Amino acid sequence: MPKKRFEERPYDPISADLVRDATAGARRQAPVATGIALVAPRPREEPPPEGTITKRFVLTRSEDAELNAFLLRLQQAARAKVPLGLIVRAALSVVMGAEAELCAAAGRQSFRLPSTHDRLALGEFEDQWRTVICSALR
Repeated sequence: MPKKRFEERPYDPISADLVRDATAGARRQAPVATGIALVAPRPREEPPPEGTITKRFVLTRSEDAELNAFLLRLQQAARAKVPLGLIVRAALSVVMGAEAELCAAAGRQSFRLPSTHDRLALGEFEDQWRTVICSALR
């Protein structure tokens, strides 16, 4: 139990602001009128933000470890944080920029999406696309 009873009033920010405004009012000077009329700037009309969609893909644990090591090497070389999403978006932008070449290279191949249960065929399908993308970007 405290020895002395609390007698101070707690801090009241509103009354402190009122006192400051009242004492500062006498010191304020009225603005001097000039021949220039000030016009308030128009607020910028920005379009509402577009909604986002999350895309995902599956990696094995070893692929995830390789990807993390790759990102770490990129970060060390760039001396900056490099998130995976940024790299994926940049790579996607490059690939989409080469759409005509990509479609031409894909037209020279015969594609058939294998069953999702056939891991070997899915790996071959991915390699086929890797070849198409590499040839399109050369």
